[in-house]
Amino acid sequence: MNKKQIIGIFLGILVLIASIILPAPEGLTEIGFRTIGLLLFFLVMLIFESLPVGIICFITLALLPLLGVTKNLASGLVGFSNTMLFFVIASFGLAEAVTSTPIVKRILYSIIKRFGKDVKTCILAIMISGTIVSSMVTDVPTVVVFMGIGAGFLKLFNNESDRKQTARPLMIGIPIAIMLGGIMTPAGSGINILTIGLLSEIAGIQITFIQWMVCAIPIVFVMVPFSWWILIKIFPPAEIDQKHVQSYLEEIAITDGLQTIEKKVLAIGAGMLFFWILSSFVKGIDVSVVALLGCSLFFMPGINVLSWDQYLKAVSWTSFILIGSVLCIANTLVTNGVSEWFVTHVLPASMSLSVWQGVLFVAVIAFVIMLVVPVAPALIGVLSPVIVSIAYTTGINPALLIITLGLCAGNCYLFPIDTIPLITYTAGYYKMMEMPRATIFMQVTFVVLCTLWLPLGGRLIGLV
Repeated sequence: MNKKQIIGIFLGILVLIASIILPAPEGLTEIGFRTIGLLLFFLVMLIFESLPVGIICFITLALLPLLGVTKNLASGLVGFSNTMLFFVIASFGLAEAVTSTPIVKRILYSIIKRFGKDVKTCILAIMISGTIVSSMVTDVPTVVVFMGIGAGFLKLFNNESDRKQTARPLMIGIPIAIMLGGIMTPAGSGINILTIGLLSEIAGIQITFIQWMVCAIPIVFVMVPFSWWILIKIFPPAEIDQKHVQSYLEEIAITDGLQTIEKKVLAIGAGMLFFWILSSFVKGIDVSVVALLGCSLFFMPGINVLSWDQYLKAVSWTSFILIGSVLCIANTLVTNGVSEWFVTHVLPASMSLSVWQGVLFVAVIAFVIMLVVPVAPALIGVLSPVIVSIAYTTGINPALLIITLGLCAGNCYLFPIDTIPLITYTAGYYKMMEMPRATIFMQVTFVVLCTLWLPLGGRLIGLV
């Protein structure tokens, strides 16, 4: 255990003790104050990485009844009954089915063949491909696959300095594009599902597939080319002869037609997407039921796309436990009156926001807090109850502000401290302080686009 982890444990315990022995602030019950203490303990332990994420969740859940935050463990674990958790579990089946077949390479080949005229446009093509794939496949396996694709592309450079020069925009661009693609549909990221699940848990409001996509896709369509343009301006890649690009195309080309297994994956994936979208119009269709049935089809006799052992290895059980724990903690924040206390006693009594100002406020707060709490699920769990309360106080539809929170929390890449950019950063392709030279412009632009588009998009889908 290193010094950072020890400090985290010490601070976490200190916060817990303080919440027990100190008097509660005015307007907040003793149980509510302990709830805040437990929340801060959870955040501190995650930020300092004092223990494995799953163990931190186990300890936090066990402390719910021990501190009197919930009546018993059963009432504390209510978050794990949220159906969106099973959507997350099922989505790993779709992710494994797609990434274990040549589908990704086919998408990449077709885009580079059409647009990849030089190194700069090849980088754009790789980013667009990553965006498309991550719209339906969870971000972590997608970034791993595309980092491998990027590493293969960098082998075209014989000169080491040219390779490093090109690696910066490419390996910064890959996680950014994938995080952007991850917000295009609810299925693209567990963060999206957590956001939707929290709103349903807290306010009983359901965000549909169409509502989410209308809000997110126009922003992504602008952000991907803009991000690429910023990257190649700040980190110009080295150029190589066109014949080298052509040789790379030949290397990734799959000359055979679609394999039977690919057709099965595409058919099942398309069917899942169809019913997910249809659920926006037909109330009887549950997106989690569709995900579970679609995932099950990959195992059926005669289909045999996945084996059970293969699926178990693909599932991130840490994500399942973390998201479930965040849902449980968020539920206690509402039940014990913490979110209501924050709005009535911490925020100004006469707080008034227009829809535009509300979206801007949430977007800025999300990005600022993410610099301190670089754990998106925890951030969403902390802010969701407060934002819902603010929405009711100001007369803004809670769904619109929660969508804003989900989009921003899923796209914080000022520094490579989120799980997705960390994957390419820890591979040594760029330095910590190189990333913000480009991403500061992207983060500001993202906030501006959210502020301009979401109130308009929300009006189209009945959220304004």
